[in-house]
Amino acid sequence: MRLNSGDRSAIPKSMEDINGVSIIHYQILNCLKQGITKFVIVVGYKKEILQQHVLEVLKEEQVAFVENEIFAETNTLHSLYLTGRFMCEDFIYFNADVLFHPFLLRKLVKGEDANLLLIEKKPVGEEEVKVLVENGLIKEIHKQINPNLADGEFIGIAKFVARDLPCFIDCLEFGVHNAQSNNYFEYAVNMMCTDRELYAVYTDGLPCIEIDFPQDLQRAREELFIDILDYVQ
Repeated sequence: MRLNSGDRSAIPKSMEDINGVSIIHYQILNCLKQGITKFVIVVGYKKEILQQHVLEVLKEEQVAFVENEIFAETNTLHSLYLTGRFMCEDFIYFNADVLFHPFLLRKLVKGEDANLLLIEKKPVGEEEVKVLVENGLIKEIHKQINPNLADGEFIGIAKFVARDLPCFIDCLEFGVHNAQSNNYFEYAVNMMCTDRELYAVYTDGLPCIEIDFPQDLQRAREELFIDILDYVQ
């Protein structure tokens, strides 16, 4: 995925520099600090330079690259579907354009043995992936939720536990086989909500941001993550 910001679009968005560290390096380094040592990364746009970039901080045996050959025509649902053969143990999911305070990742890694989604409580609009939460459980997750009823925004980081992965894979496969490959992976997560428990974990005001637009990049650099290197050392 590219960021529409002039000549910076020559690199994948996950390689954008935030005050001395790329987004994906930041994610990987924080995972390593939490004891996560195995990675599956879906590549598409500029795959060669992204793979080389990732291997600056990981050994080859630590990472499996999965290519989405039709990345330009599909979205995160299809990309995650392609990783199904690796879904055999608990894992942390990241959108590759998300920055977060390290304690938010720790809340998932050290949290209960359950499916956990990071949610930011804030006023939301039409564009955000919104959630409805009841007694701590996510009941719906998609963009079409009425912003006035939403309990916040899903920030693109979650933990999924092994016992529910067969259901998750079925939901992803259903989406792909029913013309939803250009949809977000939350389509499958929303299906899971009907018969699996997915819990909301709140950011509690700690900084996090998804880099969708150039102004998000500017805000990350100039407001939220000025001292980002302190979070990876």
